Amino acid sequence: MDFKNIDEEHDDSGNGLHFYYNREERLKNAPKIVQDYYNGGGPRPVKGLFKVLIATPANRFVLITLVAMTVFTWFFSRKGEKSYYKTIDGVEATLSAFSYEDSIYASLKLTPQKDKNAVSRRETNSGGIPVSVRFSSADGSKQTVSENEVSGRYSGAEIYLRTKFADYDIVNIVAKVTINGKSETLSAAVEKR
Repeated sequence: MDFKNIDEEHDDSGNGLHFYYNREERLKNAPKIVQDYYNGGGPRPVKGLFKVLIATPANRFVLITLVAMTVFTWFFSRKGEKSYYKTIDGVEATLSAFSYEDSIYASLKLTPQKDKNAVSRRETNSGGIPVSVRFSSADGSKQTVSENEVSGRYSGAEIYLRTKFADYDIVNIVAKVTINGKSETLSAAVEKR
């Protein structure tokens, strides 16, 4: 059917279509909320970051929950025992381990304690302090897979004692550190790289 010759602009009487629109008449019959919106009397959006966060009860609840969870996480992350870090006889020991290709690399970092008297005591010892570390690797069922022993001398400066294990699904490294006859046990999870 060909619509090119149909005149849609005129009604059957031949008069053109006329669209009647009166804004005031339409708004007079509109609901109150629409009338307020067009008159500028409707609700205004809240401006400002903090005002938005406390504008409604739901927003206040979310803000309080967010603050409480942040404080909770911060408090317990600070309070928790760090098994990979300890101070032994005035020496700070930090254990780290990571996996690369088919090997596990374990490293024990020894640094002087922030107490300056402890450092000066160590430096006066001419040969350094004997340090012995027994590294043990454990798999997922906490069974010891292999052990290595490393020894050195700590003279007051930062030193690293390192070892390497073949990776047999090792997930944890335990180091028994003996410094000047005092022992502590450190533990670190293996980071996958």
